Amino acid sequence: FNEAESLCGCAEMISDCTLWSEINRRLKSEFPGYDALEFQQKVKEIQYYKNFQNLPKLLDTEEWGEFREVVSFFYRSISEVTGKQTIIDSSKSIPWAYMLTQIPTIDLRIIHLERDLLSVANSWKKKVPLPEYPNREVWMPVKSNWVIAKNWLKIKKMARILEKRANYMFLSYEDFCSHPEQKMSEIEQFANVIIPANELELRPNHAIGGNPMRSSLNKIEIHKGLKNHKNLNSAAKTFFKLTKRVSKII
Repeated sequence: FNEAESLCGCAEMISDCTLWSEINRRLKSEFPGYDALEFQQKVKEIQYYKNFQNLPKLLDTEEWGEFREVVSFFYRSISEVTGKQTIIDSSKSIPWAYMLTQIPTIDLRIIHLERDLLSVANSWKKKVPLPEYPNREVWMPVKSNWVIAKNWLKIKKMARILEKRANYMFLSYEDFCSHPEQKMSEIEQFANVIIPANELELRPNHAIGGNPMRSSLNKIEIHKGLKNHKNLNSAAKTFFKLTKRVSKII
């Protein structure tokens, strides 16, 4: 709710969105000292926590125990207000996923969708406007080769703490695109949901930020996309190919 100046996935300003306004009201009512900005800062502290090995000790403190209570109430409120039992959290943070495993009231399913590094890098080199800021021009950040490689490797390494859990599923983006019906079926069984195959129809939602594609309500065809990686020069392609090799031995 602290992102008040941006659009919600429902096309309303977040401050005017009926869902997030109600969630914000409930949080303030349940926790008198609740502050949206402070909550956002704590979320980011977890999402971008650098010393991942120390995260379990951090979350075991009284301060973060109280934070988990707020998070548990937050998700429960979303379920109650929307009337939905399944909530998709697309924040894509391994530390945040681990934090959610520490909340017993959440029946968590983690789907780790990994795309080929060259395709990831090619995507981060595009200059793409963010549609959620209607009153000013904001673009997705264009990341350096080093930052892209570091983040891709870090996520891959941190995910190992979750991969042995029964509620964790690894899914290759390329395999998903090559065999959508099979992979959709596997996701359905894993998450206990029903998903249409071959294409996805984006419906009105309440996502905040993320891929600009979410602002469209058109049907999206599932395919791998082009492999020419036109946004990468030859040196960058060589760098990312070497990074992929390194990922197999670390």
